[in-house]
Amino acid sequence: MMHEDNKINIKFLIKTVQRTLSLVYKQKRIYVLLFFGLSLINAILPFVSLIITQTLINFLQSGINNLNLLIYLFILFSLVSIISTIITNIYNYVGVKLNQFLYYKLNTMLIEKTKYLTLKDYENNETYDLLQRAEQEVGVRPFQIITTVASILSSLISVISSIIILYTWHSWTLFGFIILPFLAFKYFIRINENEYKVLFNRTQYERESWYVSHLLTKDEYIKEIINLNLFKYLFHKFDCLRKKFFKENIKIEKQKSLFTSLYQFSNSIITLFIVYQALSETFFNKIMIGNLTTYINTTEKVETSIRSIVGSIFSLHQSCLYANNIFIFFDYCQEKKKQTLYGKQIGDFQTIELINLSYKYPLRDEYALKDITITLHRGDTIALVGDNGSGKSTLLKILSGMYLDYEGSILIDGTELRDIDQTSLSKKVSVIFQDYNKYQFTVKENIGFGDILDFNNINKIKKSAELANADIFINKLNKKYEQQVGTWFAGGTQLSGGQWQKLAISRLFMNDKASIYILDEPTSSLDIISEHNFFLDFSKNISNSIVIFSTHRFVSAKFSNKILVLDNGKLIECGTHDNLIKKKGKYYKMYNYYLRSYEIIHE
Repeated sequence: MMHEDNKINIKFLIKTVQRTLSLVYKQKRIYVLLFFGLSLINAILPFVSLIITQTLINFLQSGINNLNLLIYLFILFSLVSIISTIITNIYNYVGVKLNQFLYYKLNTMLIEKTKYLTLKDYENNETYDLLQRAEQEVGVRPFQIITTVASILSSLISVISSIIILYTWHSWTLFGFIILPFLAFKYFIRINENEYKVLFNRTQYERESWYVSHLLTKDEYIKEIINLNLFKYLFHKFDCLRKKFFKENIKIEKQKSLFTSLYQFSNSIITLFIVYQALSETFFNKIMIGNLTTYINTTEKVETSIRSIVGSIFSLHQSCLYANNIFIFFDYCQEKKKQTLYGKQIGDFQTIELINLSYKYPLRDEYALKDITITLHRGDTIALVGDNGSGKSTLLKILSGMYLDYEGSILIDGTELRDIDQTSLSKKVSVIFQDYNKYQFTVKENIGFGDILDFNNINKIKKSAELANADIFINKLNKKYEQQVGTWFAGGTQLSGGQWQKLAISRLFMNDKASIYILDEPTSSLDIISEHNFFLDFSKNISNSIVIFSTHRFVSAKFSNKILVLDNGKLIECGTHDNLIKKKGKYYKMYNYYLRSYEIIHE
């Protein structure tokens, strides 16, 4: 997925420009056509004005007494000037509108494509960097490419017009202007590639510096940072990350500045030589003053236009390098989309069979899960217990469809989990993760997100809150279910960890059509009484589904009819609480340790 695998050449440039123009044209074709059309007209009109000016000056110099012709030429000159002003204003207006529309539309398109990404994609640094690069460029680069291409076309029109005019005078004057850009182009490209390499690695630095900045400015982190006196260390880390990129970027800018100065100086020498030639011929009456004005202005225009073309190609090359990150991401998402097109639809299901289930995280040698085989039936309530790192959360993520690159099989009523349409699966799987989201929106939104299709059903939202015992604190809020929660935005109120967790549990209950409920440490922020009440209510209301939850609190495990004990990714024990106590194995030891710890704490 790295762009470094692509050789930078003209073919790459053309392909990227073509894809960009096609992408933009599909979004707003009328604005694109207007933008390019007006740009070309703007390029022609100055030469029309120049020819009229030449005719006027030569007419006056020749001493011909024709007032009507003079008035006609003046009116024509005025009309061209007025039309040029009007077209320039329309062009600028169309450009602003097109820029605003593309910023909105393409950003929306990018975010829409992220729905095809999996949890593993977000956990993969390479994929996440790709997303970040695309985010950085999508609002800027396509319009830059459009304007640069328009600028190149306009400059080409100017160059062609200038060549026609100068060729009728001295064809040799064109040589310097034509040969110099070719000499400069290769070096421009080399500078571009060096700059891109620096900026390509910028994503990692920026993500690190953003994270450090986030730590230093967000309320959920700052109390520990103050307590541990970490500000100085973290600020130094932030400064070093920023400084590293700054130094590399300055080096590139020096190279660009030096070469640009040399190029402009060389062009100026050529221009001065041509101006001298025109002045000499005017002095010896070889050409008229009007022609002199035209040749000098044309020389200036061809020099400016060629310099503009070189600079625009330089900018275009740079923009294409960055814009390609957008298309790499779009292509990646398209491949992910293809993988979901032929997924099978599922309804309510009765069994989940795990057959030799194994899973290993990328760049890890050891397995997080190894050879797990078990069958879960509708109506089962399963508790996952084990030490930290035993594989509990990993197993829950796999069952929820987050990781599909597992080994072995997971059969839902005989259908392999990998073959099921993810949208169809999400309707039948309700999940609360240990690191659940604390949405900085209203209470209603925090709960309603659990079933977005029934989002405005306030009665269902209230019922879900009641099942999670969240209604008690919600009704004490000023605006109740319309109350903004969190501290990110105006009017928000802070909630305790237990209150946030009750909102997350309410969100879980919103999906009342689920066939399986997956809960990762669902009561970690609740007190012992709230936890007990939660499982009592949960058992009553979710009796006809598969419920599987992880817990470190063994009082919770008693509410299950089946306990799975994991150790280093392996299923070592399975049974009811009473059966496992009698076996006096891993569960027995963990349970007794838990009881002793609880007694010590409450002595």
